[in-house]
Amino acid sequence: MISIVAANVVLALIAVSIASGILPAKAFSGAVTVLHKTIGITLPAPDKERTVAVIWIVSILVIGDVVLFLLIFLANAVGKG
Repeated sequence: MISIVAANVVLALIAVSIASGILPAKAFSGAVTVLHKTIGITLPAPDKERTVAVIWIVSILVIGDVVLFLLIFLANAVGKG
């Protein structure tokens, strides 16, 4: 449980540092480029890279938490039945 909270805090801190401009664009532009090329979607404009990086991080955070919640919910439902 502590590791889940720690991972959420770390991802939130990374997202805040990117959004606020603490991290330079060079630090995360490569990751955004790789993600977009892997999926096969258009690369964002250079002025939108910061926004797109924050959207990716928040999406990963939400998807991971929802999957974990569903796993715990289903495990409890199966255990009781």
